[in-house]
Amino acid sequence: MWIEKNGPTYRIRDLIVGKKVTVKSGFITKTAAKNAMKVLEADQVRGDYVDPRAGRVALAEWIDLWWPSHQVKLKPTSIKSEGARIRNHIQPWLGEYALSELTPMIVKSWVAQLLAGDEEVERDPLSPKTIRNAHGLLYAILQEAVHQRLIKTNPCQRTGLPRVEHKEMRFLTEAEISRLVSAMSAHWRPLVVLLVATGMRWAEVAGLKVKHMDVLARTVRVEEALHELAAGQELVTTAPKTERSRRTVTYPRDVAELLVPLVSNRGRDAYVFLGPDGGAVRYRKFWRLYVRCAARAGLSGLRIHDLRHTHAAHLIAGGVPLTGVQRRLGHSSITVTSDLYGHLLPVVDENILTAVESSLSKIDFRGLVGETDGDQARSTSSNVA
Repeated sequence: MWIEKNGPTYRIRDLIVGKKVTVKSGFITKTAAKNAMKVLEADQVRGDYVDPRAGRVALAEWIDLWWPSHQVKLKPTSIKSEGARIRNHIQPWLGEYALSELTPMIVKSWVAQLLAGDEEVERDPLSPKTIRNAHGLLYAILQEAVHQRLIKTNPCQRTGLPRVEHKEMRFLTEAEISRLVSAMSAHWRPLVVLLVATGMRWAEVAGLKVKHMDVLARTVRVEEALHELAAGQELVTTAPKTERSRRTVTYPRDVAELLVPLVSNRGRDAYVFLGPDGGAVRYRKFWRLYVRCAARAGLSGLRIHDLRHTHAAHLIAGGVPLTGVQRRLGHSSITVTSDLYGHLLPVVDENILTAVESSLSKIDFRGLVGETDGDQARSTSSNVA
């Protein structure tokens, strides 16, 4: 902050969101302006000061200032998804509001509008999960405005969100896996088989290169992920989803035999899986084919990601502990694995019961049945005596 002469009076100026603004004005003397500025600076040190003029910045304008520094921390896929949420779900509804005008009630109304949709402008209702993602992004945008002292509190706090209904995962049986693989053309069978046999994510399999494969040791090293951000655009290679996603995954001998022709006599940096045109595999083209083949196999609605869930279910059915499942799937923590697949472990309750029975086996509960408090007291006195 600084003091400026303004006609016959003095005013306090400050730089807010890159713009010079007048904080207070009309001081008769420079000393009076200095004393007022000291109070404001003390409020800044305590964190109590928020210039009401700063809140006049429109949300859309603030997003334009906030986004460049935010997106440098994101992967290309997150830049695409979060950018779409801002363009489609935040700016059209809230962009014209000044930051200071946004209140919890306005945010609640925005959530309700997203949930209901708008027929006049042909906006379909959004799912609770999509709304939660948009709300979380808006929270982050406005929280930075709080940190920058543009507003005092985040209006996204305690606004309430629609409940996300739990959807049962889909797991394929051995017979269903066989039908799906048989329905695929010979060109795509090795890719589908590897998805089921390893539980790898689609982008991890699409990004596999010859140098990542060891068909003799029957291992694959997950080091890269290949993403199609938009139809017709250049594919983007990124690091795996999390640091724990960098992993080595084994696979059966039969799978190795399917992969041998795909890696033999090829350069180390060549992609293992290619499209029919010889280029890298594109998700959208494969998805359209996959949907038709799954329907022919009697598996309509089957997602590619369901193959990953199927792999996890078969591991658990085979007695693999959750820690092993976590490492193989590349989850960031055991909590993620437990939340997703913990309900598939009915043997856990049986093991707990066995442990409890073992620890209590030396206690004669039958001798305690019907015993009154008085009996217990006399027994205790007798033992003491």
